[in-house]
Order: sequence, then structure tokens, then C-alpha cells
Amino acid sequence: MSELYLYQGEIVRQQGKARLWSKGIPVSRLKAPKLWLSIRVTTLDIPEPMLDAMLTLREKWVAAGNQQVGIQIDFDAASYQLDKYAEFLSRVRNKLPKDCPLSVTGLLDWAKTGNVNQLNQLPVDELVVQTYQGRKTVTNYDAYLPALLGLTIPFRVGLVQHGEWDKQWQQRLSQSPYYGGEVVFLLNPG
Repeated sequence: MSELYLYQGEIVRQQGKARLWSKGIPVSRLKAPKLWLSIRVTTLDIPEPMLDAMLTLREKWVAAGNQQVGIQIDFDAASYQLDKYAEFLSRVRNKLPKDCPLSVTGLLDWAKTGNVNQLNQLPVDELVVQTYQGRKTVTNYDAYLPALLGLTIPFRVGLVQHGEWDKQWQQRLSQSPYYGGEVVFLLNPG
């Protein structure tokens, strides 16, 4: 295992106020060379104190002895709202220390129905394109994958545990120098 993505919480808006709900395993030292702290975001209207809370969480993981710790934002932006999402990501990027990489999850249709040039301008170190919704692989996910070859930013394909994945796509996508492999979303039993 070279990288581990840890779900660490959600930033939600309730009764007009943004709040960080901590979830996932507690801060500890892990034997992974690189950690990504995944934060689910349900709104782009996030005040500075919530972004600061996200950074404080990262600092705790670094203080626990983890060497490389990045932030991953999980937000389901519609293709037509990618410009607003890019603005939000610029805000996040500007707050992050230089040694903190930024990853985002992406929807399958972003590259196919959205603007690939717009995706290539996202201020991120990595885009993880999800081939699943909930606990299942998206039907006809492979129809969306050719568009990923137009990406010129580092990207991976997000798979769901026990889901579908055609290994031929692994070979096709690996033709891109920006393809970093797959990330498997592990399911909790039940």
C-alpha cells in the first residue's frame, strides 16, 4: 500500500451555519507513506473558519508522525458548475501550506459532458474520477472513460470494492502520462 485515503468528515450547512462533522478513524500514526484526508463537502459556501478547521485536522495528522498528508475534497459539482467549483478550489489551494497536496473526487460525466480544458485548469494535484455511485459501479461507466485521455492533470480512477472494472481500461488509460492508477473505495460491512 503506497497511499491511503481516509474519510475524515463532512462540512455541512445546517440552519445557515457551516459545520465540520468529524468522522472516520481518530488521528494516529499509520504505516502508509502517504495519506489523503478526505472531506465530504455539501456546499461551496464555506466560511474561512471551516477551511481553517480542515487545516487543523491535517496538522494533527502530521503531528502524529505521518510524513505526507494531503487533503482530498469530495464534492459532487454538476458539470455546468465547474467554474464555481474551480473558484472554491482556488480558495482552498491558497490556504494550504506548500507541502500539502490537494486532491478532488470527480464525477464520470465531467470529462464527457463538461469541458476537459476546464478540468485541466483545476488548481489540484490529483483528480480521482469515481466510477461508482453509492455502493455500486455506474452502469456503462466505460462509455465515459475515453474522455479521460484528454486530461493533462494527474488523475486516477475511483473504483468501489467488489465493483466492476475492465482491466483493458487500465492498459488504455496507462497510455496517458497523467494516469496514476486506481483508488478502491472500501465498503463497510452491512
